[in-house]
Amino acid sequence: MYKIETERGDLFDVNMMIAMQIKVFGKASEAELTEAFRAAAQAFEILNCKVVIDQKGDAFYDNCGDPMNRIVFRDFKLEELIQEQERIRFRLENGEFLRCFVSYDNAHEMKLCFLMHHLGGDGKSLCYFIEAFMKSLSGEKCEYRKIKLLNNETLPNTSKLSFLASLLTKVYNRKWRKQRRIFGFDDMETAYKSFWKSHKTTVKNVVTESSELSQKLKECKANKIGFTSYTIAEMIQDIPQPQEIGLAVDGRQDGNRTMSNQATGIAVIYRYDKGKTLAENAAVIDRAMKKKLSDENYKYLVLRFMSAFEPTLVDAVNLEFAGYFHSKITERLAKILGYGQNTKDLSITNLTRVDIPTDYGEYRLTDLIFVPPVVSYGKNIIGMVTVGDHLNTTYHHYLK
Repeated sequence: MYKIETERGDLFDVNMMIAMQIKVFGKASEAELTEAFRAAAQAFEILNCKVVIDQKGDAFYDNCGDPMNRIVFRDFKLEELIQEQERIRFRLENGEFLRCFVSYDNAHEMKLCFLMHHLGGDGKSLCYFIEAFMKSLSGEKCEYRKIKLLNNETLPNTSKLSFLASLLTKVYNRKWRKQRRIFGFDDMETAYKSFWKSHKTTVKNVVTESSELSQKLKECKANKIGFTSYTIAEMIQDIPQPQEIGLAVDGRQDGNRTMSNQATGIAVIYRYDKGKTLAENAAVIDRAMKKKLSDENYKYLVLRFMSAFEPTLVDAVNLEFAGYFHSKITERLAKILGYGQNTKDLSITNLTRVDIPTDYGEYRLTDLIFVPPVVSYGKNIIGMVTVGDHLNTTYHHYLK
């Protein structure tokens, strides 16, 4: 069994579904696609696990003899599918981490949407599953990949909690132990049903075509700035107030290509300066991002911090946000952590150029759209990925 530590916040969050829609030139039968999905799922240890919660409230990945990961054949539109499926709880206790939907839009192309719970992996993980799936579809054998987790044992020794952060976790843990409650999957089920009666998300994808993307990349290169920083400057240039931008960051230290949530995150606060050019504003943002990423204490702070709380307290904060559970302790901690109303202005995940091949024998990956979940601590969620000669940028948020 593998203990769930740094990713404990994913367990009781009511919106943890990552979506990736791909388009594939070439046509395979339902039987061929089903077998490719089965073979790819068997190749990743995490997709053959289930989540168990013990009597102390600790959670683990454990072996699952018959996981519920599945492939479905039906017509769909991306936004409608996400709106439908994100309100259906993943049966983590039965090994359901992944759902795949397939639509034959025309005689020469297939559209597939992969929906994954964040405990099954991060955005890169889902790309690696798609790669294994496409290789299997083209006749290649999938290599077996064991679970690798970012936890208190595998995080860099150079990353430590500050005195104040450590003190905060100790104070709230001590308060929580006086009223501690252990939640189970029945609680999760009820929270889901209640939350989604009054919530709905919307998804919009914006395509940046080759010529425009090339021009922006040239400007970034000329000014020695990252494309994500440039994009942030574009997004906030007409907003007069300071903006807090959360950025998901790949936490893989060894470049592994297995499935698990190995993402961490940083945040920058910046008010766009109208007295500077777009590139000059982007350069300031870029320096702030690089400074924080170069500091391992900061880069892995969110993981160290969240894993320092009592696991059941992390659950309770998520259920506070969902409207299922309430206490003064969890209400205060939710505000401190930015759950609910006090969220970041923008939360961005840029997968950059898709880290998998586009050609697989007679099949070719022509498009990939990435939609991160609207997590409890997020408000305006943005997913970016470049595939082929274009960039897809999705905007995902709750309808007012």
